[in-house]
Formats: sequence, C-alpha cells, structure tokens
Amino acid sequence: MVDQIHSGVGDNIIGDKYEYIIRSIKSRDLRTVIDSIMRDICYRELGRVREKLDVLNNIHSLENDVYLLLNALNVKLELVKGSISSSKNDLLKLLQNNDLPGDVREVITSILIDLESRTSEELAKKRYSDLKIDGFYLKEVFFERLASMEELSKSYHNTEVYDLSEQELTGLVRGALRVQDFVFAFELAQNLDKYYSSNNSRILRLYTETCLLITRNQRNHYVSLSKQEKDNVDRLIIQLLADIDDGKDDRYIAVLTNLLKLTYFSDSRLYNLGKLHIDKVREIDSFSAEYLEQSSIGMSTPDIKFELVSDVLDLEKFSFLIFAIENNQMKAKDVNNWIDNGGIIETGDDYINSFLNLYLRALVCSVDDKNEIQLLDKKAQDFLELDSKKFMLINPANILNLCDKFILCNLPLNAVNYLTPLLSDEAWVSPIFECYLNALFLSDKIDLFLNKIKHLEPCDKTELIYLREAQVYDRLDEYELSIKSIRFAIEISPNNPYSWYLLLHTSRKNGGDAQFLKEIVFEIPEVIFSTYDESKITLVNEIATYIDIHIAERVLVDWFVQNPVKVAKPLTQIHANSLINSQKVNSNPLVPNKCGDGITYSDGFETFTRILVRDVEASHPCLLEIESPLGQILENMQEGDCSGDFTMIKRVPPYVAVFRQAVELRSKGNDGTDVFRQFSLPPHEEEFIPYFENILKRYSTKDKERDAVLHTPNIPLTMKGNFTDPTDPVRGAITHLTSITSTKYLKLFNSGEETPNKVIIDVYTAVYFSLMGFSSAVVDSNIEIIVCKYTKQVLEGWIENILREDYMSIGVSDKGLYRVTSEDIRRDSCDFIHNLQILLEFVTVEPLKPADTPELLVKVRDLVDWAVYSTFQLSIANSIPLLSIDHLMCELAYSSEYPTANMNSFVMRILNSLSLPERKKSIQTNLSSGTPVPILYDDILYLSRSAEISDTYLVFKFMEKYGETISATGSSLNYLTAIVRNVTVMACIDGAILAGGRAHNPRYDGYVEHVFNYCCRSAIVNLDGETAEQRLALLIYNVIDMPRRVRKYLELISLLTTEFTIGHFLDIKACNESLVACQNGKKIDEQGSIEAS
Repeated sequence: MVDQIHSGVGDNIIGDKYEYIIRSIKSRDLRTVIDSIMRDICYRELGRVREKLDVLNNIHSLENDVYLLLNALNVKLELVKGSISSSKNDLLKLLQNNDLPGDVREVITSILIDLESRTSEELAKKRYSDLKIDGFYLKEVFFERLASMEELSKSYHNTEVYDLSEQELTGLVRGALRVQDFVFAFELAQNLDKYYSSNNSRILRLYTETCLLITRNQRNHYVSLSKQEKDNVDRLIIQLLADIDDGKDDRYIAVLTNLLKLTYFSDSRLYNLGKLHIDKVREIDSFSAEYLEQSSIGMSTPDIKFELVSDVLDLEKFSFLIFAIENNQMKAKDVNNWIDNGGIIETGDDYINSFLNLYLRALVCSVDDKNEIQLLDKKAQDFLELDSKKFMLINPANILNLCDKFILCNLPLNAVNYLTPLLSDEAWVSPIFECYLNALFLSDKIDLFLNKIKHLEPCDKTELIYLREAQVYDRLDEYELSIKSIRFAIEISPNNPYSWYLLLHTSRKNGGDAQFLKEIVFEIPEVIFSTYDESKITLVNEIATYIDIHIAERVLVDWFVQNPVKVAKPLTQIHANSLINSQKVNSNPLVPNKCGDGITYSDGFETFTRILVRDVEASHPCLLEIESPLGQILENMQEGDCSGDFTMIKRVPPYVAVFRQAVELRSKGNDGTDVFRQFSLPPHEEEFIPYFENILKRYSTKDKERDAVLHTPNIPLTMKGNFTDPTDPVRGAITHLTSITSTKYLKLFNSGEETPNKVIIDVYTAVYFSLMGFSSAVVDSNIEIIVCKYTKQVLEGWIENILREDYMSIGVSDKGLYRVTSEDIRRDSCDFIHNLQILLEFVTVEPLKPADTPELLVKVRDLVDWAVYSTFQLSIANSIPLLSIDHLMCELAYSSEYPTANMNSFVMRILNSLSLPERKKSIQTNLSSGTPVPILYDDILYLSRSAEISDTYLVFKFMEKYGETISATGSSLNYLTAIVRNVTVMACIDGAILAGGRAHNPRYDGYVEHVFNYCCRSAIVNLDGETAEQRLALLIYNVIDMPRRVRKYLELISLLTTEFTIGHFLDIKACNESLVACQNGKKIDEQGSIEAS
C-alpha cells in the first residue's frame, strides 16, 4: 500500500476522503467511520473493510487512541476471518480512555467480548452480564457468540420485531445458526430481509434456508424430496446463480456446497459452479470437493478386454464387468454361466454383496427366459426383506437402473416395492418418480397412480406422465379425459409416434368415425412418416386397419425403399391385418414420395427385377436410383419398349412391386422364428392336397406339449385355454369345455355367495352358458349379468368373424385335410351362436372403478387371456361377485376374500327353471364332453321312458358314466329297476330287439342292451348281497316281478340277462338259484304279512 499524502483532487477517492476526516477531527468523533466499518463487517464485506482500514492505517500523524481504535477494528476483522488476535491488552487500554464516547466504547467492548468468546466463553458471558450499557453492537455480539437458544428466543419474542435493529436481527440469525436451530434462523432471516433488505440479508436468508432444507431432509435423497421441497431447491438454485457473481463472498460458496449436497451433485449448473470454486468448496467441505474432482475424472476403464477368469470379483472388477456388459463387450450368456457356476461379488459388506449380485443378475436376465425371470423375481423379493434401513443408503441411481430392468422383465411389482420407500407422498417429477408411475400403471395400481399425480400442476407433468395418465383414463372408460391428456403429451413432444397412435386408438374407442380419425391423421407431422423406425409400426398399423389402408401403404412403400430388409416384415404383416376389415381391394390412388414403379427388364444377356426409387440411397440390389444412368434410361420406358440394348419386359405399380419384393425378402430371411413363409405350389393339381397337409402338420401345435397341459389337473381352465389358443379365447373356451381331457378335471364351484343380485362372468362362462343352452334362463333369472367391455368386444368380434360369408379355416387331422366354412358353422353351431347372441343382448357393461389390482392377480396376468384378467379385475375393483366355470380360479378368488358367487347353486336354479327338453342339451353336453353340470335323476327316468333312440343313448351314457355312484339316489334297487323296466318295455313294444341285440341282430340299432348291461353292473356294485350273482338276481327279480307277466317280455329279460352273465363270467346256475331264493323270500314275506293281518 502506498502512503497517501496529498492534497487537492486525487485519484484515490476513498483515501482522500478518509484522510480529510482523520486530520480534521479527534478520535472521539469517529462515529461515522466506525459505523461504516462495523456495517461492512456485519455484511461480511471483508474486502471493503480491509481496504478502508489499510487506507486509514497509512495516513500519517494520527493520535494514539485513533491508532488503537483502528487496531481494534482490525481485530474485529481478523476475528470474523477466523483468526484469534493477541491484542486484548490494546482493547483494554483503549477502554481505559475516559474520553471515549459511549457508542465508541460500546463498539470496543463488543470487539473485546467477541475476542474473549473465542478463548473463554465464561469470561465473555461474565463481562457482558456486568455491563451497564446494552447497545446494538453489544447485543449483536452476545446473540451471535454467547446466547443460548432460550436467551435468543426470549430476546426475540419479548420484543416487537420491528423494534429490533439490523445489528440485533443479524446477531440473532447468526446465533440461531450457531445453536443449529435452522427453523428459527430462517424465520429471523426472513424478518431481517423484510425490515432491512440488503445483499447481506438476502445471503443470510438464502444460506439459512439451504441449512433448513438439509436438516429437514437429512434422511431423504434428492429424488425423495416432496414436490414443494424440490420447488424450494430450484428457487434457491436460481437465486444463487443470479447472485453469486464472482464468488467473492464465501457465504455463497457455503450456499453452493449445501445445494450440491441437497441435489446429490446431479444439477449440472451447480456442478460446473462447484468445479469453478473447488478450492473454496474444499475449505468448507472436503468431501464435496473430493466428489467433484472424482466425478470430473470419471471411472477408469480397463485398457484391455475384460474377462471373467475369477469366481470372485471385487468392487473395481465388478465395475469393469458392468462396463463390459453395457458396451456389448461381454455376452449375457457368458455372465449367466459364470453366475450359475458360483461366481459372486465380494466387497466386504454382505448387504452390498447381495445388492450387486442381484443387480448383475438383473442386468443379464433375458426377457424371453421365463425361468430366469422367475428366479430374478424371487431374488428381488428376498433382498428387499433383508434390511430396510440399509436399503435407504443405496444410491437411488442404481435402484432406478435395477427397476428399469424389472419393468423390462415384466416384474413391475418389484419396481413398485423398490421405489416406494424412496419417494414422498407428493414427490417431484424425477426420473425415479416417472419410473415409479410407469411401474404403478403396469401393475394396475390405478387408484394409487391417480393419487400420486393429483398434486402435480399441468406444467409439472412430463410427456410420459400424460401418456400414462391417458392410458389409466382409457382403462376407466374416461375417453374424453384420456384424449385431453394425450393432447397435452403431443404439445410437449409432437413427433412421438406413440402419442399419435394412442390418440387415434382412444378416439376410435370413443366413437370417432373413419373421417374424423382421418382428420387426426392429417395432423400428424410429416417428419414421423418420413423415415422408418420400429416405434412407428403401431401407429401405421392402426391407420391401415381402421382408418385408411392407402395412407398406410404409401408410408410403408417409402419406408421399404429406405430399408427393404427391416421393413419387409412389418409391411407384409400390416397388409395382411388390413385385409380383415377391407370389403374389397382397390388400387392405391396415392403416389409415393420415394418409391417408383417395379420393373422387369433385360440388358440383352440377363433379366432383372428392381424397384425405381428417388431421393434414397439405393444400397439394396432390388432398388435402382432413378437419377442413376441406368435409371434415367428405364424411367420412362413402357412394356415392350427398347432403348439400345435394354428391353422393358414388365412394369407394375409401386405397391405391387414392393409387396412382392417384401414377401420374398421376408420368406428368405426367416430364421425359424417367423410364422410367415412363402410356398410355391406343386406343378400338378393332384399334389395340392398332400402338399397342404404336410405344411399344416409341420406348423401345427405340438401334440405332446398340448396334451401335457390338458392332462394336468391343477392348471385352471382359463390358463389352459390361454396356452392352447392365446389369440382366440372363445375358441380356447369351446375347445376345453368340450374336450374330455380337460373337462374331467372341471367341477362347479360350490362356495361363495348363493343369492347375489348381480354377478360378473368371463368369456369362458359365457361360452359355457351358451353350450348348455342356458342363455334364455340366465336372462330370465332376475340377476344382473355384468361383463367387462373387452369381454363383450371379444365375443361380438368372434361372432362377427365366424359368420362372415368368406370365412374359412383349414386344418389337418388323422383323417387328413379338413376345412370349416361359414355354412358349416351356421349348420352345426347355430344353437350355440344364438345362445351367445341372446346373452350378449342381455349383459351390462360396467366401467372399471379406480382401484389397485391385488398383486396376486397381477402375477397371473400373463397366464390368462386379457378378457379373463379384465373380468377378475373388474370383479375386485367394483365388488361384483365372480361367477365362473373355472373352479380353480374361483377358489383362488374365494381364498383371497374377493367377491365370489356360488356357480353350483346358480346352475341348479337355472336347471330348475327349465323344462326337461330344455335341460336335455346340458345333459347331452355333459355326457358327451364331460362339461360339468348337475343331471337330475328324474330326468334320466323320464328319458328312459322315451321311444327315441337318442334319449335311450343318453340313458346309456349316463349309466356308463355314473352307474357305479347310483347309490346317491337313496334307493338304488328301485331306481335301477325303473330304468331297466322303462327301456326294456319300450324296446319290447318296438319289437326289433326281440330277435336279438346288436351282436346278433343287424336290424337293431338301439342302445337298450347297453343300458341293461350298465344297470346290471351298477347292481353288482351297489346292491346288497354276498355275491355278484345274488346282487344281479335281486335286480332281475325286481324287474320281472310284476302283477302280469308278458311272455315276450320275460324272454327278452332272460336273453339280456344270459348274455350279460356270460359276458361277465358269472355263474348262471348260481344266478338262477339266487332268483329262486328271491322268489321264495318274497313268498315268505307275503305269508308273514297275511298271518300278521
């Protein structure tokens, strides 16, 4: 510093000013200088204080007490900087000057107390308590350095805040910070800024609020902050960035350090600012500085390819392994083999070891391997149960990566369980929160999803949140709200093809016609359609199938010429899908932008087939750029034209050319995973049918795999149907409800609510009622029948498709090739279809109420058809008893305390409301296919009196199936006797059987002898008697024991009995003796009755 001795106008304004003051007045009159410097110290503008003191100290000829005063102010400056001065004697000496004014003495005393508080707090407190004066500076230093929390609070609350000086409020703020009561400190800082607004007050308010936020969220990660806290953090970041300037005030660096910790160094603006001031950050917090340095260096990566050569990896090698996997330097299969062979991660902490092993297993888990996914699911659940406290210490970024993998592996419930502890009730929109909402949606936690987003303002929601919100509203049939959310998502990201697909799909479900939907298509930015991407396929398929195939095909052919190999499969698939809704095929009037005609030409040596293209790189041999020399020659040539050596053989429209080329490419590129294949017909017509049979046999469902499922008793009916017919639940229901291999394990659920006012049914139950002919009775049952919307769509769609005039399906059986046409269906299944139509006209569609689908149901979601899952979901959400033919699923629902109806009771009520001719259909179905339904014994007796062969056949099938359990009638002998008498009497009247049964009489085609034989078998099993002959004789005697005996009838019974006895290796003599014994026994009984009377 240069001595400042000059007069007049000088270049150092401050120096000139203070030189004038000091030389013009005595030290006792330095109030203005003292106040100015003390205010600067209070504001922590220490650079300015240093400058002022240096200027004053370099002025010559000052009095001794002035020097002592300046020295005292210098002591204050050093104390604030953190240095403890040894100038206490100078301060005491100055205070001994009796000429010091009171306010100057107060300043010196406050400095002395400040000094003593750093060396002997007890002495400083005693000095303060002994003072007879109590000025602002003294209170400031007392509050800042000595006061307890109680003293601070008492001083603040016993005085009106507007009566406190700036120095007092500042001292109170710093005192509250000293005792670490950050709530109080922030309140004080707010008042300081309110009544004495300055840069100092703003910094103190900023700093105290960051301290308060850190204290309030000590156990919360940045992603766990509530939305309100996150907003506070964002506001403070903006304020810091606006105020920090060059960072000369260290308090800004303290604020920066706090905010870095709050945000876990994730805010790039703070991160860059921290690196800029890293030395000052280190003075405040060495950990933060070290983290900034390490982050800027980044993770070291191995110089050579990483290999798994050891069974145990430490943390560093684990990081190298993760790097290798994520950069495709190591195959997941190799890592899985390493894990299966005992490979582990070892860090010295068992809990961290468990997490890293789980993380690695998830990273390499194949989304197509059900066994791997099941194992991952179990490992994930086991880990979460280990230690909830330690779980909260894991880096949320790692948990996020893990949960993303859970979702990819269709384990969203695990993602929900892992992320729930990390998030507050009103979380801000972080990547973890978005992942959490995604997991909630995929787990069908509808109510929880809506609750978790209700605090968000529209400006807070991201595209993903709007789209998931739209899908939730779609599930609830709130289509208008869904469309509104989709529109918001499109505003955020107009070039997202999925948003446009969702808008078209939801608008169609909301009743939009083709023209309305086409107007939406015209809103879609052209950039979406300009280039191919797999994410756009769903959108184009929606347009092709439901709106305008021509628009979709124009897009597809332009995509094809850009990338023929990748687009071949979606192009052919979409074209095939669109044919279902196309009444007729028309030529496309739209002209493609990039695709030209297909041409077949010759150069005089060879023939070529190619597609003309423009403005694309013709890298595939099937393409020819129009602007190329050859393209310019061929572009305008028509069929038959010649130009030099070139001849145009054929020219076809772009759409025809592309489709033909796509079919060929897809077929040739089939690696065995594609269901599509192109076949060439044999040269001779007589070879067609054998050729088709071979094709169908090769691509039919594997019989062994199918039979293994059908013969498993513990797999629910709906799961079997989803396995064998995953794309057609109606066909699956028909197949398994009419297949003995499936129905033998079925029964009617006989628990649950017996008299519900309304019930909900699924596809399988609707098919069951229709097969049994119950639909009209169900309609008249006075019970409201509910179905979910998707179930009704599936049933109506099946009926519409099956009744199409052009419907035909072909298959192959042991007897060879067969076909089924719409005419066959109307002839053979008209009753079933009619019953299904009756049911569909009566049922009520009820929208889903917001509810969280139980985890148990979510876990079986992929095992059943979506229509079945939606039915169970609606049953639980809307508390509607489930009425289902799948007794195992009913038992699952019932044991889980979900509303369930008693299927057996319901069917019994239906049967009792029907006449026998109406019940006959269900009897027929049960006896032929095993479909479960109660059969009334009286109905069998009634059928046994019928002259119709079909009725006798039903009696025969009944006895064949249930004959051995006939004792349930309560009187087996009377029941069997009645059946045998009825059928034999009717046969005797008919007369055909009198010449012999089927074995001896070709003219007889009835089933009476079968009924007779099974009744005899039942008698041998169920009647009383020591031997089979005695039990058989008992039945035969009761059959022929009539008041009037007809000779022909007795001969018939004798014939049938003899054939049965011989066929079952019974002793005829013993049978005759038993018959005689029965007759004698009756005579004895009659004689006894006469004597008794």
